[in-house]
Amino acid sequence: MGAFRYLGRGFTFDDLEEATAISCETHRAFFHQFIHVGSTILYDQYVKPPRTSAECATHMNEFSKAGFNGCIGSTDATHIIIEKCQYRLRQSHLGGKLNLTARTYNMTVNHRRRILSTTQGYPARWNDKTLVLFDDFVRGIYEGDLMQDVTFKLLQKDQNGNIIEVTYRGPWLITDNGYLSWSTTIPPFKVSADRKEIRWSEWLESLRKDVECTFGILKGRWRILKTGVRLHGVEAADKIWKTCCAFHNMLLEIDGLDSEWEGELGMHDEADVMNHIDNFALQRLHNANIDIRSYDASGMGPGDDINDDNMPLENPNDDSLQDDDNEDAGIILRSVKNMTRDFFRKKIVQHFDIKFQQHAIVWPSRSNNT
Repeated sequence: MGAFRYLGRGFTFDDLEEATAISCETHRAFFHQFIHVGSTILYDQYVKPPRTSAECATHMNEFSKAGFNGCIGSTDATHIIIEKCQYRLRQSHLGGKLNLTARTYNMTVNHRRRILSTTQGYPARWNDKTLVLFDDFVRGIYEGDLMQDVTFKLLQKDQNGNIIEVTYRGPWLITDNGYLSWSTTIPPFKVSADRKEIRWSEWLESLRKDVECTFGILKGRWRILKTGVRLHGVEAADKIWKTCCAFHNMLLEIDGLDSEWEGELGMHDEADVMNHIDNFALQRLHNANIDIRSYDASGMGPGDDINDDNMPLENPNDDSLQDDDNEDAGIILRSVKNMTRDFFRKKIVQHFDIKFQQHAIVWPSRSNNT
C-alpha cells in the first residue's frame, strides 16, 4: 500500500514512514522492487499490442462505427517531469514545452482508452518525428512487419460514379500533424476549403482525443506522473511509467470498461453535425477565405453534392495503388504501407463522405442509454 500511495498520492518515503512506522529506507528498497515487477511482469501481461487480425478486430470496432475503417487507435506523445536528472543529460531533457527536465513517451490507445503500446522514455527535446522512429509498434505497422493480415474495406466511386468496395491491407493510426508523412499515420487537414475534408477532420480530431484523455486519466490517477518523479536516474522514471500503464489497463478490466462499446449515437442531420463543428473548424474556414455565414456543415449544398466531389475516383489501372495479388482468395489487396499519405487520406475521406450521405455514420457510445 505504501508503493501505491507513492504512485497515486505523491507521497514521499518520509511521509510513508510517518504513516506506517516502517523506515523510509525499507519503503525505498521495496518500491524499487515493486516498479521492477510492474514494468516487466505486469506490463507484459496487461499491455499487449495486437499482432493478428483477430486481435485487431476488437480494437477497430468503435472506429468502424465512426466511419474510420481500418483504424486501430490514436497515438501521441507526453512528457513526465524528472526532478533528479543527471547533469550530463540535462540539456537533452529540457524540452520546448517545459522549463524542467522531463522524459517523453509515445503511446498508442484504442477508443476505450486501453493502452496498446508505449515506448520507453526518451529525452524531452525529441519531437514527435524523431520519437516515432523509436516506436516499435507504430514503425512496425508502417514497415509492414505487424498485422499485415488485417484487411478492411472502403467505399469509393469508380469512373462512372458508382459506389464500389475496395479492400485494403494493413491498419493505420490517427495522429496530429507533428508526425512523419507516413500513409499509416493519418492527421487531420491543416487548412482545407473542402466541406467534406473539414467535416472529416473534425471527426478525426474528436477521435484523436482518446489518447489525450488517456494521458489525463494516467496523470490524474497516478499523481507522481503529474508532480514529477523524484527518484534518481531516468531508468526509474521509465519503470514508473510502464508500471502505471500496466495498472491502468488492469483497472479497465477490473472495472468492466474494456469490453467493446456496442452503443451508438446517430448523426443523421445537419444540426447534429453542426454541434460538432467548433471554433477550430471555423478558423480553418476563415484561413481558407470561405464565407463562414454561408458555410454548410453537412456538405449537402449549395449545388449538386456529387458534382462538387473533388475526391479521386477509383481507377483500377492506377499504378500508385500498388496492388497485392492474392490468388488463393481470388481478390486484390491494396497495401496501405505502399501508398502516399495524401492519396490514402483522400480515400478515407471519400469513404467517410459516402457513409455520411447514407446516414451510416454514428458516434460510438458505451451503451445506447449514455
